[in-house]
Amino acid sequence: MANKIISPRFTLTNWTFLNWLKGNWTTIKEMVKVGAPAILSWLATQDPIWTVVCTTLGKLVLDVLDYYLGEQKA
Repeated sequence: MANKIISPRFTLTNWTFLNWLKGNWTTIKEMVKVGAPAILSWLATQDPIWTVVCTTLGKLVLDVLDYYLGEQKA
């Protein structure tokens, strides 16, 4: 059975920002989980080594929190 075409080539018919956001949610979430600790640790220390250490620890904490709050499926 053929799929129905909802947007012909070279058009943006039916494109919405909300659909884009849903499709890229995982990428956006990961960027925030790395970016927030990196920016905060750089502002706090202004030392590259401590920034890497704090960013890594911050990402670990946010990943654990995401796992704890989320529903896990087998």
